[in-house]
Amino acid sequence: MKAIYLASILFFSFHFNVFASSQKNITFLIAEREYNTKETLPKFTKQHLSKNFSIKFCNAPNEGEKRNQLSNSSAIREADLLFISVRRRAFKEETMELIRLHILKGKPIIGIRTASHAFQLRKEKLPIGHQEWPEWDREIIGGNYHGHYGKELICTVQLGINSRHHPILEKIKLPFITPASLYRNSPLPEVSNALLVGSVKGFSPEPVAWVHRTKFKGKVFYTSLGHEEDFQKESFQILLKNAVNWCMN
Repeated sequence: MKAIYLASILFFSFHFNVFASSQKNITFLIAEREYNTKETLPKFTKQHLSKNFSIKFCNAPNEGEKRNQLSNSSAIREADLLFISVRRRAFKEETMELIRLHILKGKPIIGIRTASHAFQLRKEKLPIGHQEWPEWDREIIGGNYHGHYGKELICTVQLGINSRHHPILEKIKLPFITPASLYRNSPLPEVSNALLVGSVKGFSPEPVAWVHRTKFKGKVFYTSLGHEEDFQKESFQILLKNAVNWCMN
């Protein structure tokens, strides 16, 4: 009887370990203070991603001398997907090199909200041994960020032209409202395909979600959505889940 019991334990232990090792890894880089993604993203992953993927987080403080130092950066090496929520940081050269290596390997990237201007400082002096990436938005994100409209303007999110059948949009209910200020990203580079557009009163629509591929053939999904209240909306939750699945497949 003991032999059967032991064999059962070994059997389930083996298959659990095989399953765990076969799970793909998502590494989150979180370093922004505008939208509280250090809280919203872990909660989102626990509810929607942790059963199917191995999740790791790399964070940087929002204030002080260490705001450009990313913790747990070695987790970037293991990532099958990098999920980026960073605003105007310049990480250490070795950390930036890990991000570049991920992209050189043709691995996918997801960016939300401030990820379009993730690695470009504004007034802060570049620390010694750290690195910016001014071309990140156009080269990797496939965007054209140049500011945003006023925060008091209500933004309505709708379907982009010729994007109805993209798998990232499956089961998303449109239109929906976001409190996030509308980013100016028009015109997008030709390599990018807008999936969703946002509209505010008095201005032309702007792309708020798009896909493209890097020159190394890696999939990229970016959305300028990502306000704390967006994470409470089912349509936004489905958008991110679909984007993860699209990148991983």
